Amino acid sequence: MQGPTSPTGLDGAAVQALLQGAVRRGKDPAEILLKAGIDPAVYGRPARTIDGKALVRLVRQTQFALDDVFLGFFANPSRLALEAERMISLMSCATFGEALRVSIRFTNAMSSDAGPAVTEDHGTGLQHTCEYHTVEGVDRQVLVWIRFLWIYHFFSWLIGRPLALRGLSIQGPRPVQENGFDRFAVFRCPVRFDAEVDSLSYDWNDLSAPLAHNALGDYEAYYAGEPDWFEAPGGGASWRERTQQVLLDFHKAGDWSPSLEAVAARLRTGPRRSGATSTARGSASRRSAAACAASWPAPISSPATSRSPRSAWSWDSAIPAASRGSSPPGPG
Repeated sequence: MQGPTSPTGLDGAAVQALLQGAVRRGKDPAEILLKAGIDPAVYGRPARTIDGKALVRLVRQTQFALDDVFLGFFANPSRLALEAERMISLMSCATFGEALRVSIRFTNAMSSDAGPAVTEDHGTGLQHTCEYHTVEGVDRQVLVWIRFLWIYHFFSWLIGRPLALRGLSIQGPRPVQENGFDRFAVFRCPVRFDAEVDSLSYDWNDLSAPLAHNALGDYEAYYAGEPDWFEAPGGGASWRERTQQVLLDFHKAGDWSPSLEAVAARLRTGPRRSGATSTARGSASRRSAAACAASWPAPISSPATSRSPRSAWSWDSAIPAASRGSSPPGPG
């Protein structure tokens, strides 16, 4: 049963916050935690934590207990039967961009409180905003985090690789846990706190990515496989992903233009190997650094110096012409 004292993981205070909607609906948090395989002693205790797999079980069990996708944080529940219909609809799409638009329209039909919409993000990508009109007495910021975590993991799984998020905007302050765990590290992108809106920014290239899964059974199998939402989608990081993380680390340190050699040096971890192995590894590091440096987006916390070229994908073409209205980009 999950619930040890650990230096990492989501703490018991955040677990309590996630269950506020269930408590408001008269549910016993200890019962939900037990059904999720989590020690109820975690509840409300900052020194106790759960891991990413336990978090997924907790979210799912809370949804089942309430028959509500949004965990009881809205005035009116969004039934799980409607969520299943949404999954069927968006998994019949051809690309991530099309699935995103279908998902947003379906979400708006399910609930007037979620308020998803999209706008072009200064020509460099697509900004997906969510309003989340929560009831009084709950921690809205923890709902924003868990929903963004679901969006990131679900759509990454749907296209078969991690989304290359350009950044996140969060209206609230950076959440701080006593154990130092960073809830936003898994997104692997710049995060701007105390922002005007809550949003995810997608790269145009991802919007044209084909779906890797198109059956509801695949979605059920995904959850049956006990995914870990604190790990990067898809397991170990590729050379490209590792390079992007190194560039992000440089950006956080205030170095916006690290040299290729500096990035390559960061990538060469572990004991050095002799001869051709070491040479090949260094060459791969430099090639990866050069490729990613050329394509790495300007972080949303710094002014962009140039406009990224928009891919052939267009929001207007994400829906077949027969079902496309005259409305501007965003949910109809």
